[in-house]
Amino acid sequence: MALNYALFENHLTSDPGDYMAVTTNGTSLNQDDLVKLMLVRGSTLTETDILAVLKMEREVVCEQAAMGNHITTPLFNIGLSIKGVFHGLDDSYDPGRHMVRLNLAPGLELRQTASSISPQKVKAEKVRPVIEQFVDVSLNSVNEQVSSGGLARLRGSYLKYDPADPAQGIFFIDATNNETRVTVVSLNKPGELHFLVTQLAPGEYQVEVRTILKGHKEISSGRLEPMLSLAS
Repeated sequence: MALNYALFENHLTSDPGDYMAVTTNGTSLNQDDLVKLMLVRGSTLTETDILAVLKMEREVVCEQAAMGNHITTPLFNIGLSIKGVFHGLDDSYDPGRHMVRLNLAPGLELRQTASSISPQKVKAEKVRPVIEQFVDVSLNSVNEQVSSGGLARLRGSYLKYDPADPAQGIFFIDATNNETRVTVVSLNKPGELHFLVTQLAPGEYQVEVRTILKGHKEISSGRLEPMLSLAS
């Protein structure tokens, strides 16, 4: 297993000679993606069967964690602790001063996988937003169609932006280069954006994310390669 990485200047330290490794070949996968990969392996289970088992596992894990039990699996280990200072033996848990902490660590098989990864240095390219998937939730379409006014998700890397800056954001660009900026965003994270598609006229569109990356001063942009057609 190879993990590609490139070196970029480390803006978190004062030494201009310090660099940090940034992985370059990772993609974002959610549970649906993992289920599809399971089915490719030729399992006799259906997608519905797998989703049902995974749902049951989540329910049992959450239930047992809520009871304070420690959980050990090949993929992860879970334990609970309480954060905060107690003032004397007569003091009790106070939500204003204390917090239940969930301690999550990789399990044995995941640790073994990490030890088998071989990092490989590649040439550094300019860091920019990378869009891997556009998901239209209402159409259940990936990288193909967009519904005007519908719910959508973008997946990738370096996607988070400042919504208060009109120069940053999610933009739909038509064939004549007219731009429409998204204004309603419910999730704004580096790996995923959830938003409401702005009203669009019929036609084809490219979707682009523009952001000022941490440690930089200029706008960086990234586009999804496939054109999206507006659903009728």
